[in-house]
Amino acid sequence: MIETRSAGATWSGNHQYRAREVLLPTGPDELAEVVASADHLRVQATRHTFNDVADSESTLVSLEKMPTRIDISGDRARVEGLLTFAQLAPVLEAEGRALHNLGSLPHISVAGATATGTHGSGVRNGNLSSAVTGVELMDAEGRTHRIDEAHPWFGAAALSIGALGVVTALELRTEPTYAVTQQAYTGVAWADIIADPIAVLGGSRSVSIFTTWGDPAHDLVWAKSDTGSPTWVEELGGTAVGDDIHLGSIRTVDNTTPRGTSGPWHTRLPHFRADALPSDGDEIQSEYFVPLSSAAEALAAVREIAPGFAEHLLVTELRTVAADELWLSPAYQRDVLAIHFTWRNDTAGVLSALPHVEAALAPFDARPHWGKAFTMPGERILATLARAHDFAAVAREADPRGVFRNAYLRRIFGD
Repeated sequence: MIETRSAGATWSGNHQYRAREVLLPTGPDELAEVVASADHLRVQATRHTFNDVADSESTLVSLEKMPTRIDISGDRARVEGLLTFAQLAPVLEAEGRALHNLGSLPHISVAGATATGTHGSGVRNGNLSSAVTGVELMDAEGRTHRIDEAHPWFGAAALSIGALGVVTALELRTEPTYAVTQQAYTGVAWADIIADPIAVLGGSRSVSIFTTWGDPAHDLVWAKSDTGSPTWVEELGGTAVGDDIHLGSIRTVDNTTPRGTSGPWHTRLPHFRADALPSDGDEIQSEYFVPLSSAAEALAAVREIAPGFAEHLLVTELRTVAADELWLSPAYQRDVLAIHFTWRNDTAGVLSALPHVEAALAPFDARPHWGKAFTMPGERILATLARAHDFAAVAREADPRGVFRNAYLRRIFGD
């Protein structure tokens, strides 16, 4: 008999899953049995979402009891099961390989992060989904398919928000390992950032700007360089911070990755250490992507309304993501500025703030992060994605019974 557990809540507790239970198969045969017999089913991964994208009206399935496996061959890595980036990265490093980027948290699952377009930063770095070269997918009948870059469904499958089936394995493109030196700086004037945000955000391999919109003295530029110490920030008036680092009102409690020294990519690209609790935890996140070419105007629009949401905000992080060809990607066919909000864990307060942020960003055809809080209607989101209707057609073909369709997908794509 397949083991079960309660569905619980998302990572920060802001969404209580509606599903009755989570099924825990221990191998492919049990997973196929679960999927083929389900009326409605979604996959629960590491639960680092802030909405109901991974919820179901009836049942969830988790791969946490399934075997995990990593196979590295040349510049490809095949990742099987519910594996996190924290588990994958040291294995790649031991083989002299690396990923092009990592998100701020290494604790998240590879399958979940790529399914939602999660990302790190860098004007030349695509999101984590852009490293995917192949997807192994179990459909609603319990059959497994391999979808590679030559397959007509690849643009949908590499970033699928769970609509096509259960992702059982992924193939990722890797590159030779590299070292990174990072440092965080205060003292960069907002006027210098807004004057040329692309230059500032493109100053190193990966750059993040943390702001609370109203206190520039405490804004941070966090630069991560693969060519030595990122001292270019000092030329803008930045002063390196010491051991204590404050990200707005987020408590870092000695959990950030080392600064000021060179180290392997996977120990520097994330903000938070793999062996520590990530971020604050007691929070809600939302994020919007606008064309990088409109960065200055979009930032000015948000800054104008920022006093209205200041009481709800812990910090905003600004990052960049390079364009890709994945149909539902927030960076589909355009380099983007990602405007990320970490809010206090107050659902009513956040829901009151989001429509104002979304209205300010509407002139820039903003797209939301699929796994974070937003209130934009589906038709407005889909209008910014030229292949959205192609994605919907693939989802119907892959899942004609609607097993993987949930309330979230119906809000976006309709019934």
